[in-house]
Amino acid sequence: MKKLFVIMVIAISSLGVVAQENKMMKMKDHVMMKDGKMMMMKDGKMMMMGKDMMMTNGTVVSPNGMVKMKGGKTMMMKNGDMMDMSGMMMEKDHVMMKEGKMMMMMMMMMKNGKMMRMHKDMTMTNGAVVSPNGMVKMKDGKTMMMKNGDKMYMNGMMKKRKMEKKSSY
Repeated sequence: MKKLFVIMVIAISSLGVVAQENKMMKMKDHVMMKDGKMMMMKDGKMMMMGKDMMMTNGTVVSPNGMVKMKGGKTMMMKNGDMMDMSGMMMEKDHVMMKEGKMMMMMMMMMKNGKMMRMHKDMTMTNGAVVSPNGMVKMKDGKTMMMKNGDKMYMNGMMKKRKMEKKSSY
């Protein structure tokens, strides 16, 4: 009886570990500006960038956040900006109304680069609460409904969908 109990405890504990590993997907390698410092995510470990890095498309990123594209164009990365190792800017974490469903894009939780469906309320850093049905309640109590294509970033900033041009006949 004692052995059976020990085996059951071990089995249940193992299931918890497997579930935890599945929740924490390995984040793909990238560089990002964080608190005014260029950081590099490599094999799941975050470290400070010590020297210029050339991305596979020829873009060069400097430790001060200066980005020089292959064609000579330059830009300065801002806090929260991320670039993958191919030299493409990565989308910031956000929620989005897509085909009538609220979807999440959270880099730490991404599964095969796809958005995941939102199942519970999410509070943004500015205090706005977004519900799975697309209802947004601002900190001041005002409410709004997100429409297809609308995005809200984790800081609470909205990006409205682009309006389609109507053709005149």
